[in-house]
Amino acid sequence: MTREELRLMIGQHLVCGFDGTTISDEFRKAVSTHKIANVILFARNIESREQLMKLTADIRKLVRSECHTDALICVDQEGGMVTRLSSDFTNIPGAMALSATGESRNAYDAGFLTATELRSCGVNVDFAPTLDVNSNPDNPVIGVRSYSDDPSMVSEFGGAMARGLRDGGVMACGKHFPGHGDTHVDSHLSLPTVAGDISSHLQPFKVAIDDGIEGIMSSHILFPELEDRNLPATMSRRILTDLLKKEMGFEGLVFSDCMEMKAIADNWGTVDGSLAALQAGVDIVCISHHVNLGVEVVELMEKAIQDGTLGMAGFMELKESTQKILRQKKRLAEFSVKPSSVIGTREHARLNRELHERSITLVNDVPFSLGANPLFIGPRPFRATNVSDDGNQLHFGAALSDLMGGEHLLVGDDPTEDEIGKVVERAKSHESVVVGTYNGHLHRGQLALANAVSEVTAVCVFALRNPYDLSALNPSIRSYAAWSYTPMTFEAIARVLNGEIQATGRLPIRLGGRANA
Repeated sequence: MTREELRLMIGQHLVCGFDGTTISDEFRKAVSTHKIANVILFARNIESREQLMKLTADIRKLVRSECHTDALICVDQEGGMVTRLSSDFTNIPGAMALSATGESRNAYDAGFLTATELRSCGVNVDFAPTLDVNSNPDNPVIGVRSYSDDPSMVSEFGGAMARGLRDGGVMACGKHFPGHGDTHVDSHLSLPTVAGDISSHLQPFKVAIDDGIEGIMSSHILFPELEDRNLPATMSRRILTDLLKKEMGFEGLVFSDCMEMKAIADNWGTVDGSLAALQAGVDIVCISHHVNLGVEVVELMEKAIQDGTLGMAGFMELKESTQKILRQKKRLAEFSVKPSSVIGTREHARLNRELHERSITLVNDVPFSLGANPLFIGPRPFRATNVSDDGNQLHFGAALSDLMGGEHLLVGDDPTEDEIGKVVERAKSHESVVVGTYNGHLHRGQLALANAVSEVTAVCVFALRNPYDLSALNPSIRSYAAWSYTPMTFEAIARVLNGEIQATGRLPIRLGGRANA
């Protein structure tokens, strides 16, 4: 096998990213010299549908020319807080919002809509749905990205989303195997451990596998009950090959989570960790930010093959994995793609508006009236985790006052006693205050503020991300789960407050004794 033939094979096993809305020179060179054949795109790469269509066309042309295959062009388009597409696309609600609608058909429709728009502009892999069971309310990275804390509900809604994506022509990739729902650490920042029996967390993955899901993403988490060698799932052959492939029967593509995350980079290194992941059973490693690290992985893999480190059995596994990747690329290429005119259509917008409205969930039903001159307050949409796309949206208070009148106030991420005191004084001159919280259960100054204000005037709270905020509020506060900090969510909230629509959503998690109400 020549060096080029070897790199053509190895390059199929990497997904890499780059900065900017056009292909960077560094990335172009990596594809040309090291045959990296797959791409991941983020919000940094996408400014409009026209620009995205040109970018994906350029990527396909480059990869076909240099690697002689199609490219997997991937994106994390979960919906809600994990939205990579620009505003001219139809950006669906997130997982927990969809399950709050109570009908899994809505998850299917959201997946199909998303896939239709993705394929029309050249994206063929969506790193969704999240199949994690969010059993830990203080989970800093999953939360509303999960459909529920109930494995059966995650299985039902996650499976429906995956089928919608598949039927729309996009490869779905369930994540984060064998489950990220019981962590209290963000693996972007450190290495989590999940101890004890995780059988309930495996259930949604098994259901998705039996239903034919074509992609599974591994997690960078230690599971001592499954792997006693202090290796995260991404680097564990026992978890990825013995459990996932052999015992659970998964025959699709195993993707790693990003190998630049600190859970891997700080403990094993992105490059060495990638080799270990490929040996463990990962088919494609993701290196989302620095393609030069992908180049180093190709060279390390090349050396491991040439000097026998990989071994004959490992080499044969790699070849079989390569053929599996090429079969999936061939299948995706055969799908009939709709024109870009389908993006952001009136019908898509109508469905998306209905999904957002049907997700709004009344949690504490006590009397509340806006009255005259309401005050709308809330924090900015600060970056709660490294996976968020926060910071560029209109602030909650300003958005609601624009929609409904009244005044608004931007408060801190975690208000201090001094700030709370000033807000209470201002609130005394308003008949009501509407508060938006954003991960208040982890930044409890937000909840202290809402409770303090409720002592002087009527208060209504909307949880704009995780609904766990609502369990620590005074019983006099009317409260809703709204699931996301987005303009479309703000519009749905305004319609609820105006009485134009009823909040018909149902809690898909246990919250202060309430479950699936």
